[in-house]
Amino acid sequence: MKVSRLATVIISLLTVVVFTTQSGNAAPEDRWLYGSAGYARAVELQRELNVPLVVYFYTDWCPYCHALDKDYLPAAPVKQYLRGVVKVRINPEHGRAEREIAKQYGVRGYPSFFIMRNPASQPASVNPFRRSGKNLTPAEFVSACQQAESFSAQTKLTRTPAPTTANAVGPTQQKAKSQIVNVPPAAPNFINNAPLPTLDAVLAKYVAAIGGREAQRKITSRVSKGRLDVPGVSFGGKLEVYAKAPNKSLTIMNAEPAGLIKEGFDGRTSWSVTSNGLDVDNNVNRAAVIDADFYREIRLAELYSRIKLVGKVKEGFRQVYLVEAVPKGGAAENLYFDVESGLLVRRDVTRNTPNSSVRVEIYLSDWRDVDGVKLPFKITQILPKMRFVITFDDIRQNVPVDDAMFLRP
Repeated sequence: MKVSRLATVIISLLTVVVFTTQSGNAAPEDRWLYGSAGYARAVELQRELNVPLVVYFYTDWCPYCHALDKDYLPAAPVKQYLRGVVKVRINPEHGRAEREIAKQYGVRGYPSFFIMRNPASQPASVNPFRRSGKNLTPAEFVSACQQAESFSAQTKLTRTPAPTTANAVGPTQQKAKSQIVNVPPAAPNFINNAPLPTLDAVLAKYVAAIGGREAQRKITSRVSKGRLDVPGVSFGGKLEVYAKAPNKSLTIMNAEPAGLIKEGFDGRTSWSVTSNGLDVDNNVNRAAVIDADFYREIRLAELYSRIKLVGKVKEGFRQVYLVEAVPKGGAAENLYFDVESGLLVRRDVTRNTPNSSVRVEIYLSDWRDVDGVKLPFKITQILPKMRFVITFDDIRQNVPVDDAMFLRP
């Protein structure tokens, strides 16, 4: 199936869903991000959603962190407040990148709980614990967070002041003495001094893992059918994906509340049709050509104008090789190849919406053998405003597919 093509269609669905279900700024997804990679994503989300950013520094051995996790974060008023922010947890003992972020915030003790109203604001710290023992209640902690947010909104980030402490310093903290600096998105959590293969070796292992070039070339068409779930919005939507060599594709989805959406590429032109009658021709760009290429997975080095192996990265519980691929005239993509299996487990792409560009995280899993080639039967796509889960239950290859179905209706 055309994973990247699905990303484009999902964005079309996202536009309709957001228009139907939301007004004003979109609410962030109610989940914590983690580590340096999570911090980089949190900074992006704050800019996209225009909501406060909460950065929580902790360690596993800190008793006050345990108390914050047990007595405050699960409390109803705190949970309600945190639903409206982008939030990330960082343990500086987990790596150099995490320590650098803590240094930029002037962290000298734990827990350190910072709030930034916008990317240009001065971080303000909040601590519910008191040396006197009269700790804040959860409701008082929320009030303190709101005051810190208000103060942060009025204070520009500079290179001289330290983070403002909105409340008395807790038992395990000291006031930060270091200067606050601009806090850019952190780099991925690279594994330093890790021996690296060549880019050609990484790509060759991937091609071998999905069956090899010869097996891939034997496939000339593919029909994939399954389910589309939008957690928190709808479940059980229908999804069909048709693809034919060398570069034709059609995706048909029917999910509430958007209804029927069709997106196709006939080899020259992209088009989309929704249930409200919208019919749009899109100018072909290099990204669209790459997305529709039937043999994309065995032609990665040929399809991008620039592609390089960046390093070895920790991605969740696994180690992966991070490859940066830049299409001609397009935004850089990140490809993550599992060190052990060689399979592509994640892909980050940027796709355009009617109003802006959107960064999409695509996670590939449940790889299965179909006619001698491996395909992912589960694809999870994470966008700024929501998550989409695609589960295929039937994939057939080398079946008759009429060229006419790829033409704009």
